[in-house]
Amino acid sequence: MNALSHPRERFIVGQVKKGKQLGKQLGFPTANLNTLGEIKLEGGVYGVFIYIEKRKYAGIMNIGTRPTFNDGNHQTVEVHIFDFHENLYGKYLTVEPAFFVRKEKKFNGIEELIGQIEKDVLYARSQFQSFNGEGGGHEKIQRTTAFA
Repeated sequence: MNALSHPRERFIVGQVKKGKQLGKQLGFPTANLNTLGEIKLEGGVYGVFIYIEKRKYAGIMNIGTRPTFNDGNHQTVEVHIFDFHENLYGKYLTVEPAFFVRKEKKFNGIEELIGQIEKDVLYARSQFQSFNGEGGGHEKIQRTTAFA
């Protein structure tokens, strides 16, 4: 069952915890979430809206086992918020998946992974711009210093 088609199951709520700092090292810092409840999405990358203290941002989320890093079989949920540089440790985020970007896969190295993340970000940004266009059906994303 795909949660993107069932509004009641769309939201993921979690508390930001300290991770291994891998996203930051790659140039794409992530908020690692200790989620509340079961996640009903398949592993992969999603374009998401993130709600933090009544503010709405856009970004991408990875759900999966991070196979490139041989990180074991435990599921992780990581959110990269576009143009965001605040400390979120300990805060609760609400994440709303908006669209599927790609399935999770193992890359042959860090450079290949970084290249794919760059493509994922470009694709997601273009999709969010179309939401703000005419007939997008979504409210305009609140412009703050954290989202340009």
